[in-house]
Amino acid sequence: MSAQTRRTASSPRIRGRRLRLPMALSAAMLALSIVAVPSQASALQLPNPCGYTTPRSDSGAEVAAIKQLKANYFTNVDAKNWTGLRELLAPDVVADTSCSLGPIFFGRDPLIAFLKLSLGAAVTHHRGYDPKIELTSPTTATGLWTMDDVLVFAGTIGVHGYGHYSDRYVKVDGRWVVKHSKLTRTRFDLVDPNDGTTIIRANVSLTEVLALVNALTGG
Repeated sequence: MSAQTRRTASSPRIRGRRLRLPMALSAAMLALSIVAVPSQASALQLPNPCGYTTPRSDSGAEVAAIKQLKANYFTNVDAKNWTGLRELLAPDVVADTSCSLGPIFFGRDPLIAFLKLSLGAAVTHHRGYDPKIELTSPTTATGLWTMDDVLVFAGTIGVHGYGHYSDRYVKVDGRWVVKHSKLTRTRFDLVDPNDGTTIIRANVSLTEVLALVNALTGG
């Protein structure tokens, strides 16, 4: 189906989705922490809560298993396989986006419920690369990933985001799961929703994104 056909087919459904787009996009931006850190923190010269430490880069079978865990995490989010995603997370996982003014999720069920709401209708593509995984004990590890993702909402808005994941992992019953994950966003661009790569506007603030969404949807 062509991009034009997708935009014109089933117009009542699409109109309904577009009317809900500002709320869904706002939720997604909050969930993915695409927000700037307040400048007051630097003015007060407080410790930087959004900084991170690069772990030692270990190797071996356990490290390979953790890298596969993260790859499966990205795959399940993009496939909207929430059952599969749930199995990759500790029951008491903490997903922290506070350094970008986002929420902190305590437990995998609240996190997955919010991802369903914010990304369930979006087309997404996540990538993680240059991982640094350090084994801190036979059953614990830390990791740092550089990441980027492309999020397309209702075939209308494309967002390309960048940042880092700082993770902690635990091995339970012979299987690695995510225990703690902190996502720090560094930038995002508006991109062509048809190809996900052509930059329309670079380094756009959340306020500008929401204003554009409202203009396009009549919100």
